[in-house]
Amino acid sequence: MPRFLVLILTAALFAAALCAADEMTTTDGSKLVGKFDKLEAGMVHFTDASAGALKVPLDKVATLTLEGERKVKIRRGADVQLQEDVTLFTRDGEVFVRGKDGRDEATSLKKLPGINETVPDLRPLWTAGMIGVFSWTEGNSKTYAMGFRGDVKRETSHNVQGIYAEGNYLQDRNVKEMQVRRRDYAAGYYYRYVFDFKLTIDLTEDLSWNEIAGYHWRSITGVGPGYYFIRNDHMSLHAGAAVTWTFEDQMNGGEDRYYWGARARAEFDWTNDDKTLHVNAKSEVLFDFAEFKNIVINSSLLAEAKLASWLSAGLLIRHSWDNLPTPGFFHHDFTFTFTLGVSWSGRGF
Repeated sequence: MPRFLVLILTAALFAAALCAADEMTTTDGSKLVGKFDKLEAGMVHFTDASAGALKVPLDKVATLTLEGERKVKIRRGADVQLQEDVTLFTRDGEVFVRGKDGRDEATSLKKLPGINETVPDLRPLWTAGMIGVFSWTEGNSKTYAMGFRGDVKRETSHNVQGIYAEGNYLQDRNVKEMQVRRRDYAAGYYYRYVFDFKLTIDLTEDLSWNEIAGYHWRSITGVGPGYYFIRNDHMSLHAGAAVTWTFEDQMNGGEDRYYWGARARAEFDWTNDDKTLHVNAKSEVLFDFAEFKNIVINSSLLAEAKLASWLSAGLLIRHSWDNLPTPGFFHHDFTFTFTLGVSWSGRGF
């Protein structure tokens, strides 16, 4: 084929493509030629032939002309889950939808809360993980620690619940002649109900076994309100307070302890877009109503990275502060923990 015919044919196809494109004008007089993608969260998503993907506020759109009819999903009410399959097209500057009954209905972009929106998956999100830890404590105990932690969490828009279990095998570095080894374990359950306005009601139950601390086992039950300042797929910031009830089964014939208390807690959690990096920071203040002068602050910072689809490694720093330590002990305890483990997440029942 002669070269000039190829050029003519290419130009004709290019001109036809331009004529077949969607067109949108804005209130400031700009004209966009390309493809209308969707209407979501008050923004019109439009791919311009020269400028690329754009987001234009709905109130800045003057006119929209579609190249032809197309199948889309629209939303008419407040519930984003209620999507309707229709045919969308424009005629003489007006927007029309054609439902399953075949009737053409004149409308406008401003009357449709969403077109081809991304519908959130409301199935519960499950996460599970197991890590092995090696830690170094500097403070009162000065110990090495080798242990484990396992977590299972289920989360929906209104419910967050989970269980955990952890344990340590510890060796006291201060006693060289007679090395003191001990095992301590902890397990717990938590439940959080989340209202639409981000207020929460939290219920927690924590159990621990630690004979070096002077008790066979300890139970701490807490209940109280909280609030999500931030909550989305990649970041959350929650703060709350709770009334606590503590029971300790004392060793060596000691009288069991039980008392009321209070707890204030804040937690920040972040992951990047592809969830290969994770940061978690939390802190809590514990008040003992049996001894009003006693205040304990526990804080932790975890930073971890995924080495593969399931494998992760990280560093956990914990700090504990007691304003009334036992005589001869420090106010502060620092624990530096290296973690290596596996994790999984997905949506299901």
